[in-house]
Amino acid sequence: MRWLILIAGILFVGTPRVLAGDMVLTLDDGREAILHEDNTWGFAQFSISDGSEEDLYITLDNGKTICLKTDYTWNYSSGRPQQKKSVKELPSVYANGSATRPTLDQAVQTAVSQAIERLTTKLLPYAKKSKLTSKYLSACIKNEIGENGAETTYKPGWTAQAKITLTNVQVKNIIDCVATQIETPAEGQEAAKK
Repeated sequence: MRWLILIAGILFVGTPRVLAGDMVLTLDDGREAILHEDNTWGFAQFSISDGSEEDLYITLDNGKTICLKTDYTWNYSSGRPQQKKSVKELPSVYANGSATRPTLDQAVQTAVSQAIERLTTKLLPYAKKSKLTSKYLSACIKNEIGENGAETTYKPGWTAQAKITLTNVQVKNIIDCVATQIETPAEGQEAAKK
């Protein structure tokens, strides 16, 4: 009788338990995840993490999306997040600007501003969306190209032309910069909340 109790105890402790309120989900890779009522989760079978995991998003048959977070908590989500594009998927872009002003310095500044505005328009579909996306794109482009990032040429009569060319690596840096700006709350907003 002792052996029967011992074997039953080992089986009870050694196997994952699914309680009445728990849900079991089968992931795309075939693993099963158990979602507990207290919004924690775990795998049905023991697995070793290599540390490179990201949050998992599972769309249920009823259309709802569940996010399994890497801290082993879960919640319903409004949908899958926008996937970041790799450098190879982003384009290399260029834009030109041209302006005639009373002084050469004003003409150069206006031409560069026009080129940055055109680049902002071209990169808008790739950037994370918010009310301030265009503003952040312009600032991140200026940051990426630096002080002397535009090729400028001059014509008689205070006319300047500016050309800005961005590689796909620079475009990725700009898109990441915009995402960081959107995700990081402004200092003024934090102070207002306190």
